[in-house]
Amino acid sequence: MKYPKRYLAIGLSLFFLQMQCYAGIINVKNFGAKGNGVADDTKAIQDAINAAPVATMSTIYFPAGVYRIASYTVTRNYLENYCLLLHANLTVKGDGEKTIIRLADHIFDKPDTPANAHIFYGLKINNIHFTDLTIDMNGGKNLVPEHYIKNHTAIFVYLGRNISLNKLTVKNCAGCNMVVIKGNGNLALIEDCKFYNGGNYVGTDQPNSRQFDFSFVYSEWDSTTIKNNIIEQQNLDIALSNYTGGIEMHGSYSHASYNSITGCYPAFFVSSSWHPMEKTSVENNQIKNCIKGVSFWVIHPMNNIVIRNNNIQLTYTRLLKPPLLPGIEVPGGNMVNNDDYKPALANAAPVSNITITGNNITAVLPDTTKDRTVGLLLHSFQNSVISGNTITGMNYAGVMLQGSKWGINDLKINDNSFIDFKQNNDAQAIAGYVVITDTYSPKNKNGPGLKEISFNNNKFIRNQAAAKTFENKGAPGKFFGAFVALPSSMINEIKFTGNNFTDPAEKVLSVKTD
Repeated sequence: MKYPKRYLAIGLSLFFLQMQCYAGIINVKNFGAKGNGVADDTKAIQDAINAAPVATMSTIYFPAGVYRIASYTVTRNYLENYCLLLHANLTVKGDGEKTIIRLADHIFDKPDTPANAHIFYGLKINNIHFTDLTIDMNGGKNLVPEHYIKNHTAIFVYLGRNISLNKLTVKNCAGCNMVVIKGNGNLALIEDCKFYNGGNYVGTDQPNSRQFDFSFVYSEWDSTTIKNNIIEQQNLDIALSNYTGGIEMHGSYSHASYNSITGCYPAFFVSSSWHPMEKTSVENNQIKNCIKGVSFWVIHPMNNIVIRNNNIQLTYTRLLKPPLLPGIEVPGGNMVNNDDYKPALANAAPVSNITITGNNITAVLPDTTKDRTVGLLLHSFQNSVISGNTITGMNYAGVMLQGSKWGINDLKINDNSFIDFKQNNDAQAIAGYVVITDTYSPKNKNGPGLKEISFNNNKFIRNQAAAKTFENKGAPGKFFGAFVALPSSMINEIKFTGNNFTDPAEKVLSVKTD
């Protein structure tokens, strides 16, 4: 039978398209994607994903171009709305910086709660990889409207195994998070990526001021590795006038290393929100111009956590006024009798076998600031070590220990250097290299309190010229070498041995609070 030429052309096209799919590389342009920045390429890209077999690995390939995402699918759960739905065994790949996937203007800035859709979404999927492309979330044209929560992300994977992001750039996110890896899962790798602008600052001068919470990278999976990435807010004044988290780690056996993080509050959030956490580390990261460095959120017990060799530079607050600006913190220690879980305090479990070592924590704030800076703000530590850290330029405390319902037991603080501390501008503040308080125990006579805490071979180095200049300006408050305010039963549990105070006027002041 002789077929018309147009049928032969269609047949050959389908044949070559099938061969390309079988070869494992699926070009989205073969499914109608234009990549011209004008057409809505959502359906064509989804057709390309759907053409990939589920059982074997395929590459969804985006040639150089700008792929506009202008439509999405609404599900029964707004958190599962999506623009592009992933399935298992996919690599999403572009031509590097020449490939841009861009959210269209005014897709998620409408006052309707269903207007939340992740650009890429996957549920219960394994083996998903993104590489060599840019995702522009176009937050300046999708600002969050008043009274509405917008949860859209660039990539949201819920339940599964083995996801990786490599050589990926994501920018300008107006939603709650930029990348979310959620639920029970394991093996996530985020490496050599760049993340710019999210939360309050989305790349334009107009703030995304109604977005109350944001993190660049959020992972609940065990065995998450986040390394060699750049996370940066490119306008500190806008970004730091609201909360803007860097990396959130909620899974055990997870590690974050050699990342550069600029302009976040906090840079790292290490949390046992959903289940106990163990064997997780934050190491060798560069934290610059952040309001907080590493912040713990303790709901379930933590064990064997390492915070090591990070450079942490604290900056001043903008509109927000947190009570303290710590380099590393476990917050909420002795503020209240917290027998029940209260999210605002994050004081619901002990932390054991914690090592904080080799970190360089510096505060770079103007002398006139009202902010109070702390190197380490800790409570609930059991059998833990703080050693070899250098803490410079604080104005409230180098190490601040607080009581809690879990107490502190067997904590060794050895061989640290505390340098060039300043007095702060709070007339009510009593500051020092070391500040130890416990307002929990007097109200709870059976509380465990503070036991076996030792300070050995630390160096407390005051820059006399800088201190005198600051004091001559009439700075209020008092500065002590160490200020210990505890019930009498605990005073002898705090041991100072072999420490070097370079200012003879500074000393250990112990005050009994009972």
